[in-house]
Amino acid sequence: MGYCRVYQETERRLKMNQITLKFLRFHCLDRYHCAVGYHQLIDGVISRFEKAHPHIKIESMIMRNWYQLMYTLNKKLPTDESPDVFHTCGGGELEELVEKDLVHDLSPWLDKGWRESFVAATFEPLKFDGREYALPLEQGYIFVWYNKRIFERYGFTIPTTFDELLVMCRELRHHRIIPFSVGNSERWPGAFFFSHLFHRIGGEEVFVSDFTQAPNYTDIRKGFIGAAEKLLELVDAGAFHEDCEFADYQQQRDMFVREEAAMQLNGNRLLNYLVDEGPGLLDHVGVFPFPLVKDGKGKTSTVFGGSLATYGISAKSLHKEEALAFLRCLTDEQAARSVIFDMGDIPALRHIPFSQYPSPLHGLLAENLGKAQKIQVHYFKYLPPHAAGVYLNTVAKLFTRDITPQDAFKIVEEALSQSPANNINDQEGYSDEI
Repeated sequence: MGYCRVYQETERRLKMNQITLKFLRFHCLDRYHCAVGYHQLIDGVISRFEKAHPHIKIESMIMRNWYQLMYTLNKKLPTDESPDVFHTCGGGELEELVEKDLVHDLSPWLDKGWRESFVAATFEPLKFDGREYALPLEQGYIFVWYNKRIFERYGFTIPTTFDELLVMCRELRHHRIIPFSVGNSERWPGAFFFSHLFHRIGGEEVFVSDFTQAPNYTDIRKGFIGAAEKLLELVDAGAFHEDCEFADYQQQRDMFVREEAAMQLNGNRLLNYLVDEGPGLLDHVGVFPFPLVKDGKGKTSTVFGGSLATYGISAKSLHKEEALAFLRCLTDEQAARSVIFDMGDIPALRHIPFSQYPSPLHGLLAENLGKAQKIQVHYFKYLPPHAAGVYLNTVAKLFTRDITPQDAFKIVEEALSQSPANNINDQEGYSDEI
């Protein structure tokens, strides 16, 4: 049987008259890795599926940025124009759609042995009240990448606490090495630091879509301000280059490849860039989890991440069986192999043994993901679009010390208290990399 196998029970129920499945896809504009490789991967899956099911046509509608995707989902899912299958990264945005009964529950089908094909933690951003509402194909998760040569040269060991990290940053600066390269003109690289600090202080409970309505508001406020204070401590320790607010993601990677920076906080997708941009550095790169904060609630068994390939089915779809068949094709072994060998990424699937990955580092990244207990979506993906844009720009001001932690919290709180702004053209500071 082919890679697009469908349970015989499902196959019998598929109507053999011509059916069109509307597929709302997300491919960012300006990333080689995402916009070309990922786009081609999904095109290949569609081609395989249509060949195996000639009575089904996939009609793609492609979104080019996150706000456009969120706007379209909120506008179309409640109507008869709803896509049958749609892209989501999970977290708060998906939860809101689930609460509105706009997303089809996939749990009954996963209960039939399908769930075991997936890395368990990858379902965490897609599961609410114990039920799964989307399926992941690949997974991006975040950790600290470090240059082993620099660490060995100056006798550094991997820091396990935030205080140890601060000491290391000061010592690296003493040796005229930039601790972290950060392309913060794109906002999300800086927000990665805040998300980790927010979690390490407050744990998972502080990640909510609207803390103004949350029963643990006091804890969230304390954690938010505490994370901002810790971020300022990193700034004062010289952790970031002075022009980081003007640098972009390409420059962030270039500084690391040139060994001007000892570390960067980034996802497993960096590996594919390094294969092209810094192949000589690959044997000298290691990874470790972002350190813990003293007396904080967060654990390193929770990793931050998000998928560029996670899919749900609309509750309004008239072709749910066909859509399920398509999801099976999107998450089969051939799709998993494409993620690994064509894109250099990590699938959210267990089909391929770690020993078969193209390099030991690649296999190690996948193995670490498999050990994670929980995947946490970044904070800005919990927030409504308007508040998310405000939050990202506010965090950026911490890197330049243009705002106090208390004022940063007030600004985000005010943005949340306003009516959600779904005008995708008004948002700034958001990137589609993660």
